Amino acid sequence: MKSIVIFGGAGFVGKHLIRRLAKCGYKIIVPYQKSTSEEKLRLLGSTGQIIPFYFKNLKDKRIKTILKQINVCINLKTSWSSKKTSFNQTIFEFNEELLNILKKNELLKQVIFFSGLGVDEDKKSLRSVAIHKSENLISSNFKNSIIIRPGIILGGGDQFLSLLLPIFKMSYFIPLFGNGRSKFQPVFIDDVSLLVEKIVKNNLVGNHIFEAVGPNILSYRELYYLISKFMDKKRVFIPLPMKIAKALVGIAEIFSFSPINLEQLSLFERDNVKKEVDKDFNYLKITPQDSIGIIRKTVKN
Repeated sequence: MKSIVIFGGAGFVGKHLIRRLAKCGYKIIVPYQKSTSEEKLRLLGSTGQIIPFYFKNLKDKRIKTILKQINVCINLKTSWSSKKTSFNQTIFEFNEELLNILKKNELLKQVIFFSGLGVDEDKKSLRSVAIHKSENLISSNFKNSIIIRPGIILGGGDQFLSLLLPIFKMSYFIPLFGNGRSKFQPVFIDDVSLLVEKIVKNNLVGNHIFEAVGPNILSYRELYYLISKFMDKKRVFIPLPMKIAKALVGIAEIFSFSPINLEQLSLFERDNVKKEVDKDFNYLKITPQDSIGIIRKTVKN
């Protein structure tokens, strides 16, 4: 039986990965640093299959022992917040320390790292820079490394629509960051988790970058229109210039009541679509599901 460690496994994407990989019979270890319900994580698999535990940092002797015995390491831990520490510390330096431990594991078969579309081109974002540095570090140190660059991930409980829908329900006027023309290519969470399952089950070897996106490319204005249409409610979209939006979000961040932070706001400034960097779902014969259908289902639920 393969043993898999999933950093960030207590989050939205992590829980979906755990459910799918648990059905394959793998032993799954979920280290966490922020408060979480261990019981709920254990219920995602059979008795004793899911092992969550708290760790303060990678110097913890217990986690070092585990990391020297696992077969697959999946890292979803790419923080959006830099309030307490810098992105370079929370993302790049964490990966640097993690990889130094993993190098001592002769049983390790794969390192899977979740990144994001366009991180290699986005030089303005300190978060993107830290993630891209981590990608290069992983690829240069492990012969079987898989980088997954997903589009905005949709599905029940996602961190995107779950923030937008309450605004559409409460307000007739909806702020549209920038001009609303920036495009994105959302992907369904079940397709992303299926991709990871196939990578692990097929023992994929070599260094790969997967751009995990759905079949639909939308502008943010088109997305807003679809949400109001599926809610059967008329809404007026008010363009909010980025300079003003950044100022408002920056102030709101200081007082901890902003639904998004400046890094997340930056997604509205640039296109977030597939760049044909390396591989996509087709490489593992996966047909991604219709994103518009997923949006309709999420809105109506």
